[in-house]
Amino acid sequence: MNDMSQVPVAALAIGLTEFIDEFGDELLDSLNRSNPPVYAGNANEARQRVMNALKRQPFPAQTEVVQAVTALLLDRNEQAAVINAEMGTGKTMMAIAVAAVMHGAGYRRTLVVSPPHLVYKWRREILETIPDARVWVLNGPDTLVKLLKLRDQLGDPYDGRQ
Repeated sequence: MNDMSQVPVAALAIGLTEFIDEFGDELLDSLNRSNPPVYAGNANEARQRVMNALKRQPFPAQTEVVQAVTALLLDRNEQAAVINAEMGTGKTMMAIAVAAVMHGAGYRRTLVVSPPHLVYKWRREILETIPDARVWVLNGPDTLVKLLKLRDQLGDPYDGRQ
């Protein structure tokens, strides 16, 4: 019988780098089997066509993020997704492209909530990116009232996909 109680603890220790080198591939395979990725680089052609029709095109890396986020929202029916990236990587552009793809899938409206100093940046970038976009800036304590009046004026009943 093999008695491990007599083996010094230091002999059983392994550094993280050595552990990853030794077991990393098997761990990754196991993780992918138990939690398959939502998006594994297989672009949806219909979503790509929507992005190709934008006035400004996302860069290839941004396109991959948009494909991944829309796969999560549309294919997995998740309620939310997070685009977390460094400053200057085009998060606004990616979010606008996601909104365009969602619109192409039947979601009629997108609500952007932003700090006051970015509101008009969002408006400008949406109008410069999405053909025929309509943008309303709602600000102040009566915002909900304005939004409800706008919906009534447009004659758009709420159907849950907005």
